[in-house]
Amino acid sequence: MSTTPGQKIADEVIARYRAKTQQSAKLHAEAKKIMPGGETREVVTYKPYPAFMERGKGCYVFDYDGNEYIDFVGNYTSLIHGHCDPDINAAIRAQLDKGTALASPTVLQVEHAKILCNRIPSVDMVRYTNSGTEATLMAIRTARAVKRKDMIIKFEGAYHGTQDDAKVNVVPDLAPQGLPKAHVEGLGIPQSTLQNVVVAPFNDLDAVETLLKQYQDKLAGIICEPFLASLGTIPPKPGFLQGLRSLADRYGVLLIFDEVQSFRQSTGGMQLKENVMPDITAVGKLIGGGYPIGAFGAGRDIMDRFDYDPMNPDAIQHSGTFNGNEISMTAGIASMKKFDQKAVDHINGLGKRLADGFTGVFKALGLKCQALRVGSQLNINFTDKELSNALEWVMSLIPCMELQRLVHLELLNRGIYSAKRSEFVISTPMTAKEVDVCVQKVEETFAYLLPYIQAQTPHLL
Repeated sequence: MSTTPGQKIADEVIARYRAKTQQSAKLHAEAKKIMPGGETREVVTYKPYPAFMERGKGCYVFDYDGNEYIDFVGNYTSLIHGHCDPDINAAIRAQLDKGTALASPTVLQVEHAKILCNRIPSVDMVRYTNSGTEATLMAIRTARAVKRKDMIIKFEGAYHGTQDDAKVNVVPDLAPQGLPKAHVEGLGIPQSTLQNVVVAPFNDLDAVETLLKQYQDKLAGIICEPFLASLGTIPPKPGFLQGLRSLADRYGVLLIFDEVQSFRQSTGGMQLKENVMPDITAVGKLIGGGYPIGAFGAGRDIMDRFDYDPMNPDAIQHSGTFNGNEISMTAGIASMKKFDQKAVDHINGLGKRLADGFTGVFKALGLKCQALRVGSQLNINFTDKELSNALEWVMSLIPCMELQRLVHLELLNRGIYSAKRSEFVISTPMTAKEVDVCVQKVEETFAYLLPYIQAQTPHLL
C-alpha cells in the first residue's frame, strides 16, 4: 500500500524522535510498570513517549540521551528564573542547615507575606498552601464562607487546579444551546458538584449577567483567570475584567482572580496591569522559586476570619502540614526579589519578540495560524480567526490535533522544549539568542510539515 507524502513525513518525525530518545523509551517502559501511564502528572506525557529530562540549567534542559533543549515550558510558568538559579540555590543551601519545616510561625513567612501584600494591590493579608490548586480551593471556600452561599460562576476553559469545583467545563460544551451546559471533567468528580457551579464563556459579560440574575440568591462569587492561560493564551477583551468588577459589585458577589499563572504579567499580577481589584486573589508558581507553593489573600476584613476562634461563628478554618514551609518561603523570597520591574520588562519584551517572529513565519509560509500572547506567555493557535473563548479555540484545534502533536515532536527533534498544547513561556535567563533560535526552529518545523499540512489540514493554507 502506497504512503502519502503527508503520512511519510509524519512517520519520519516519529522515527527521528525515537532514534534520538532511546534512553527515554527504556525509562518510559520501566516507569509504566510502577506508575500508570509511566507518569504522575498527565500534562507532561505525550505519544509515543515523553523525553525523560535529567537536569536543567538556566533556560536549558538535558535528557538522558544527552540531548539539549531550550526550555520554553519552565515547569508550566513556575520557573520564572529558569533552572538552578544561583541566588535561589544559595539561599536554599543556607536554609537547609536551619531546618525545612519547623511547625511554627517563622520570620520567613512574615518576610514572604510582606512582599506579596506590598505587590498585590487588593491583598492586605495572605495565607499559604502547597499548590495553586489548594490556593483556588481556599479562595472559593473563602467566598462561600463570607457570603454564606454555595454557588460560583466559572469560565469555560479556565483551569483552576484539580479540586472538584475546578473540574467543570475545562473542555467546553461543544454544542451549547444558549449558555454552556455545565459538565464535570472526568470520572470521580461528583455530579452534585454541578449544583454549585455554573459556567459562562470567557469574554462574555452578557452571559455572566444572565447567570447573576438567574442565581443571585445562591451565588457567592465569580472565579476568573484574567486570561485563559491553558487554552490558547486568550486575552481578555478591553473592558472585560473591569466589567466583571462592576457586575460583582452590582449583584453583591465576590470576585476572585486566579493569578497563579498571570502573576508574572507585572510585579503585582494582572490586576495591577489592568487596574482591576478583585476581592480575593490566588497565586502560586513563581512565588515559590521552583518549590511547591500557593497562597490566597484579600482585604483585612475578609482575611481576619482566619484568625481562628472556635467560638466565633464567622471564623474559617485552614491548615496544612507544609503550608509556609521554610524551603518554599526561602526560595520564594529569593525568586520575588529578582522578579522586579526590570525582569518583567525583559521577559515581556522577549515574549513580544517571539510572537512577532512566529507571526512572520506564518505569513512567509502562507499559514492561517497565529501566536496569541499575554506578556511572557504565548500559544500557537491553528486558525487566523479572532479567538475570544475556549469553544472557539477547541473548535479550531479539533481538525489539527495530529498536526499539533507533530509540531511538538518535531520541535523536540530540533531542540525546542515547548508544552504539547503549543504553549511557550519565557524565563529571565533567556536572551534574544534563544528566542531567535526558537523562531528559526518553528519556521523549519512548519516548512518541513508543509506536505502534511497540504494533505491533512489544507484549510490552514
